[in-house]
Amino acid sequence: MLLTKIILQDYGVYRGKNEFDLACTADKPIILVGGTNGAGKTTLFESVMLCLYGISSMERRCTKKAYEQFLSKKIHRYAGSSTQADFASVTVQFRFFHAGRETEYRVKRMWGRTDDGLEERLLVHKRHADGEQFLPLDMVEESYWQSFIKDLIPKGVANMFFFDGEKVVEIAREGKEDFAIKESFKSLLGLDIIEQLRADLQVNLVRNLTKGGGRLQDDYEKYKAEKDEYSASNARLAERLAQKQNELDSLQAEIELLEARVSKLGGEFASGRESAKESLAAKRSEYAHLEKSIQENCSGYLPFSLVPERLEEVRSGMEEDQRVLQERLGARAVASELGRIKSRMESDGFWDGLNLGGEAIRNTRERVLRLLGEGTITPDKDRGEVFGFSSAQAARIFRAIDEAGHSAPDRLTQDTQALVVLGDEIQRLERTLASAASDDEIGQMVSELGRLSAQSGEVRTEINHMEGKVSSNAAMCTHINARLRDIVTQMYQDEKSKEKVRLTQNVQAVLDELLEKIKAGKLRLLEQYLLENTRLLMRKKQLIERIEIDPDTFGVCLFSADDALIPTDILSEGEKQMFVTAILWALAKTSGRPLPFMIDTPLARLDEGHRTNIVEKFLPLASHQAVVFSTDKEIEREYYEALGPYIARSYVMEFSEQDGSTRCREGYFWNEEGEKVAAV
Repeated sequence: MLLTKIILQDYGVYRGKNEFDLACTADKPIILVGGTNGAGKTTLFESVMLCLYGISSMERRCTKKAYEQFLSKKIHRYAGSSTQADFASVTVQFRFFHAGRETEYRVKRMWGRTDDGLEERLLVHKRHADGEQFLPLDMVEESYWQSFIKDLIPKGVANMFFFDGEKVVEIAREGKEDFAIKESFKSLLGLDIIEQLRADLQVNLVRNLTKGGGRLQDDYEKYKAEKDEYSASNARLAERLAQKQNELDSLQAEIELLEARVSKLGGEFASGRESAKESLAAKRSEYAHLEKSIQENCSGYLPFSLVPERLEEVRSGMEEDQRVLQERLGARAVASELGRIKSRMESDGFWDGLNLGGEAIRNTRERVLRLLGEGTITPDKDRGEVFGFSSAQAARIFRAIDEAGHSAPDRLTQDTQALVVLGDEIQRLERTLASAASDDEIGQMVSELGRLSAQSGEVRTEINHMEGKVSSNAAMCTHINARLRDIVTQMYQDEKSKEKVRLTQNVQAVLDELLEKIKAGKLRLLEQYLLENTRLLMRKKQLIERIEIDPDTFGVCLFSADDALIPTDILSEGEKQMFVTAILWALAKTSGRPLPFMIDTPLARLDEGHRTNIVEKFLPLASHQAVVFSTDKEIEREYYEALGPYIARSYVMEFSEQDGSTRCREGYFWNEEGEKVAAV
C-alpha cells in the first residue's frame, strides 16, 4: 500500500482546500510535514484513519451521538465568530497491488449539518493502472468495502504503522511494552479469525443436538441465556464507559486549560509585570522618537525623491553653470594679470638698463603682449548662466540633491521598518498587560480548579467501578463457556454424534496446533527483528545480546553477553523510548504487510544521540513510505539536511492567529540557504 494524496477541506484548523501530495520513490521514501504545536500536524495525522474507518477509528468505543459531536467539532470554525463552514471532508488516495494488478483507490468521507442533525457520506472510487479516471465501486465491491479495509489495515496492525512519539514516551514511562506487543499480536496472527472459527464449530454442534439430549439442551439454553445477559450487561457498560470517558476527557481538558491559565497569569506574568511596564514605556518613547524622525525627514528633502529625473536635470544644469562660471573667473584673472604686465611694460623704468632703442622696445613689447594674448581663455559668450549660484551655494545644493536621492529614502525605509517592529512589540506588551489577572480572578480559578479536580476524581472512580464490573462479567462468561463446552461434550456421547464430535475435536486440535506453531514462529521472528532494531537504535550497541518474549504473557526479557537478565528499570528514559520504537518497528516487520509509516513527533523528549539514531537509522529505513510530522525544534536544520537525500517532498503548515486557520505550502522551515522562511 502506498499513500498518494490527502486532501482536507475545511477540516479542523484547515480552511478551504489543503492538498498533500505524498508520492515518493524507493530511494526517497520520506514525506516531511512541519508545523509548530497547534498548527494541525496531529489533525492531519488522525485524518487518515478517520477517513478509512469512520466511527471505528475512535480510540475508545463511543456512541453515535458522541461520534457526531466529534465530527461537528471538526468542521472549520471561522475565527472570532460562531460561524462554521457548510461541511468538512477528508480524502485519502492510495495505491494497492493485488493479484498482479495495481489499483488506486480514492476514499472521501464528508459530513455537514442538516435540518435533521449531522449527515455523513462515504464515497469510494477506484481506477486501475491503465485507467485515466476514477470510477465508483460496483455494488458487490461497495458492500465489502469495510471488510476490505479491515483486511488491508487491521485496526490492531494499524497501531504499529500509525503512531506518535508521545505515545511511545507514555509506553516507555509506564513500562507497557508487553501490553503493546500483546495488543498487536492478535491481529498480527489473525487469531481473531481462528477464535471465530472455533465458536462457529461449537454453534454447529449445538444445532445438531440429538433428541436424547433434552435435559442437557435445557441446561445449555439456561447457561447460554446467562452468558447473553452478561454480554448484554458488558455492552451497556461499554456504552456508559464511553460516555464517562468522554466526560473525563472533557474535564481533564478543562483542568489542563485552567492549570495553564493559572500558571501563566499567576506565575510568570506576576514576576515580570513591572519589567513589562518598564519595557512598554521604553518602547513607546522609542516609537515617539522614530515618529518624530520620520516627520522631520518627510518635511526635509524627502519629497524631492519623488521626482528623481528633475533632480538629475537640476544637477546637470548646475554642473554646467559652474563650468561656465569657472571659465569666466579664469578669463578675468588672466585679463587682470595681462593688464598689470602691460602697465609695467609701459612704465618708464621697466626698460632701463637694456640699452635698447625706442623702436626695439616698442617691437618687443608688442610681440610679448601678442604672445601672452594667444594663451588666454575666451569664455563662451553665447552660454549664459542658468541659476547664477556661487560655488558655496552650489555645493550646498549638490548635498541636498544627494540627501533627497539616497540618504533620505534609505533613512525612511530603516525608520519605517523599525517603527513596524516596535509597534508589534508594543501591541504584544499591551496585550500581555491587559490579560493580567487580579488576585481575586486567580483565586476564583484556583477554586474552580479544585471543583473540577474533585468532579474528575468522582468520574474516574465510576469508571474504575464499571471496568471492574466488566472484568467480573468477562470472567463469568469464561466460566460459562467452560460449562457450555462440558454440556456439549455430554450431549454428543451418543453413537450418532460421536463422529461429528471426533471431527470437530480434530479440527479444533489442528487449529490449536497451527496456532501454537504460527505463534512460536512469529515470536522467534519478532525476537530477531527486535534485537536487530534495538542494537541499531541504541547508543550502547553491546548492552543487549539476546531478547526473549514469553509466549503466554508476552513479557520481554533482555539478556547481556554473559546471559544475565537486564532489568528494564536500568535503562534511561531515552533508551526506553528507543526500545519501544524498536518494538513497534519489529512488529511492523513481523506483520509482513507493506504498509506506510505515519509518525508524529518522532523525536519527542530524546537526547541528541538518540535523535541522531532515529534520523539516520530509523526514518530512512522504516518503510517504503514514511510520513513524518515534526516541529522545527525536533527536525532542526542539522537533521533536515541529514534527511535531505531521503526526502521526496516536504510541507510546512503555517497557522495564522489573525484568521485562526492553517494553510499548507510546499517546503520546510528553511530554504536552501539555511534561512528560516516559515512563520513559527
